[in-house]
Amino acid sequence: MAPVYTVTKGGMMILGLGVDLIEIDRVKRAHEKRGQRFLSRLFTSAEAKYCLAKSDPYPSLAGRFAAKEAVIKAFSKGFGSRWQWRHIEVVKEPSGKPGIQVSGVLETLRKERNITAIHLSIAHSKRDATAVVVLEGEGK
Repeated sequence: MAPVYTVTKGGMMILGLGVDLIEIDRVKRAHEKRGQRFLSRLFTSAEAKYCLAKSDPYPSLAGRFAAKEAVIKAFSKGFGSRWQWRHIEVVKEPSGKPGIQVSGVLETLRKERNITAIHLSIAHSKRDATAVVVLEGEGK
C-alpha cells in the first residue's frame, strides 16, 4: 500500500504523525527501581541533567519518554535493534518550545525520507504525560 501524504501550505507534506500517553508514576517507579541505568538507557545526559534539576523531575522525564515514543510512531518503521532511545533527544529551541533532534539510523531515515522538520508538543497533568510529533517535508 502506498503511503498517504497530506500537502500543507507551501507544498510541504505531513510525512508522519505520532502520539503517546504515559503515566508519570510508571516512569517514577522505573527510575526508582533501576536508577542511573534507566536514565542512561533512555535519555541523553543533557536530558537527564535538565529533568533532574527540577524539584519533581518525573513529569519532565515522562514527557520526554512520550516524545520519544511519538517519534518512533511518526516514523512508522520497524527499526528492530538498530535504533536507540538516545538517538532521539528532546531539546529546547531558541524560542523556548521543545524540539526534537535525531541521530544514528533515525537521522539517516530522516534524510532518506526528505523530512525537513519535526514538530513536537508535550503536555502533562498530575497523573499523565503526553506528546504529539508531526514529521514534515517534501517526501519522495
